[in-house]
Amino acid sequence: GSSSIYGAGATGGIVSITTRPAGGEPVSETTLTAVSPLSRLRADGLGGQLQQHFAGSQGKLDYALDLGARHNGASYDAQGRRIASEPSQGDLFDSNIYSVGGKLGLRIDDDQRVQLSASYYNADQDSNYGSDPSVARLPPGTARALPLGGLELVDQNQIRNTLVNLEYQHQNLWGSKLSAQVYYRDYYTRFTPFDARAVVTRGGNVDQAMQNSKVLGSRLTIDTPLGASDKTRLLWGVDFNQERSDMPIDIFDPAAFDSSGGRVFRKTGTLTYMPELTTRSTGIFGQLEHRFNDQWSGQGGVRYEYSSARFNDFVPLSQSRVPSPATVQGGTVNYDALLFNVGLSYEPVRGQEFYTSFSQGFQLPDIGVQMRNARPGFDIGSSDLEPVKTNNYELGWRGGLGNTTASLAVFYTTSKLGDVQSFNNGLILTRTKERVYGVEAAADYLTDDEVWGAGGTFTWMKGQEQPDGGEWRNMTGYRIPPVKLTGYVQYRPNERWSNRIQANYYASKDYRLDGVASFGRREVNSYFTVDVMSRYQFTKKDTVTVGIENLFNRDYYPLYSQLMRSSTNTSRLPAAGTVLTMTYQHRW
Repeated sequence: GSSSIYGAGATGGIVSITTRPAGGEPVSETTLTAVSPLSRLRADGLGGQLQQHFAGSQGKLDYALDLGARHNGASYDAQGRRIASEPSQGDLFDSNIYSVGGKLGLRIDDDQRVQLSASYYNADQDSNYGSDPSVARLPPGTARALPLGGLELVDQNQIRNTLVNLEYQHQNLWGSKLSAQVYYRDYYTRFTPFDARAVVTRGGNVDQAMQNSKVLGSRLTIDTPLGASDKTRLLWGVDFNQERSDMPIDIFDPAAFDSSGGRVFRKTGTLTYMPELTTRSTGIFGQLEHRFNDQWSGQGGVRYEYSSARFNDFVPLSQSRVPSPATVQGGTVNYDALLFNVGLSYEPVRGQEFYTSFSQGFQLPDIGVQMRNARPGFDIGSSDLEPVKTNNYELGWRGGLGNTTASLAVFYTTSKLGDVQSFNNGLILTRTKERVYGVEAAADYLTDDEVWGAGGTFTWMKGQEQPDGGEWRNMTGYRIPPVKLTGYVQYRPNERWSNRIQANYYASKDYRLDGVASFGRREVNSYFTVDVMSRYQFTKKDTVTVGIENLFNRDYYPLYSQLMRSSTNTSRLPAAGTVLTMTYQHRW
């Protein structure tokens, strides 16, 4: 669930990622990776990656630097047929990716440290293949998406991301620990062109959307012990987040597109899909943690959050072909909320813990969805933009017995008003009352000599929505996946050599309402895949890893492809067949 400490949209939960630290003994690692589909050996399917890592320290300074270059080739299904490009969200087939990231830290004294980190990522596609639009004329689910050679598109799919973060820490400021952070992110993505002539809200164009997003934020967190026993502490502070985003759209000559069978894209102009939207969120929070004794501990928090969204006048895309286009007046919306969370854990014996928690989350809905589908007379003040407020309940256990460790969690989440949902290419926008509940379980076993190991996971979820006070109905497959099972067996005959075989199973499920298929509501079939990997350390400095995905070359359609996001066969993409990955790493 969410927490009073982390706001700005953390309604469903928190993901914590720890990156490689700077400092330590000087180290340099070179990693070379080669990738090849085995269902069809062709040069255009080959891929590879070169990564270089440096880290070390010099006096009070410490550093880390990562450089990377990658090429993604084509992908082939189990029958050796090239997989078409994804026409709805795009993909990175036939692309080159470059990245650089680094950290520079200064230890001011025993208690104070400042660190600057930055990263840059750029993925640029350069493919001769697009998606054949002719399969859209066949009944949905009766044909696979087909690649279409001879693509003439100057600006193809691209992702570019720049991130800068400055952090200051003080371990003993009048008895408290202080952490201050300022960050900036500049994100750009360009999607696949789309034939939107049948979509009224997109102006009836053959177009290609782009998104620019700039985020500026900061956080101040103070960890203060209360009392002399060190059993109680208060984490309190403030955070701020501002995002400015817009979506321009390139339009293309429809005659050239039609005459070429969907191959040629000749740019004729640029329009506004979504004007610049500025959202701001400010939060003040406090989280109290207390350990009652060796068995019981608890925590509780409160957060006040204030959010706003603002945009200027703009001409919606639906008016792009109108002789006297209507202008939508700009506006501002403001919301605030007071949120709570409380949790309790009980450890009857060492290694066995039971816990329960309640938490609330808050975020603005996807305002961009409504702006992109704006009609004349659109008024943001009267739009369906009430914030999303969630209540999360969780009950769980984690522990072990002998050589087995396991965990089990049951969760239940409710929202009186879910996020904005877009149906029929934005012609229908709706908010619904929601409830989501489920079970997650995991178990791992390792022999005393650590030669053999095994484990697995189980995930079951159910989500329901209640539109306009009607009957409860199941959510779409894009919100709620089917039952998922994973399992693995590992074998480590000696300290240098380790092996693992793992399996993944997705169950079948019928998401349709009254037997009728619609967006995200189709009957999906189950599928089962197996992967293997082996790692061997020749010396202390040299390691080779070999992995095979989809070992038995299963021919299937993933959940996303079976749901067909475009509602046509152009989104019905088969999964990749067997893929071989080999990695060599050398530590200098």
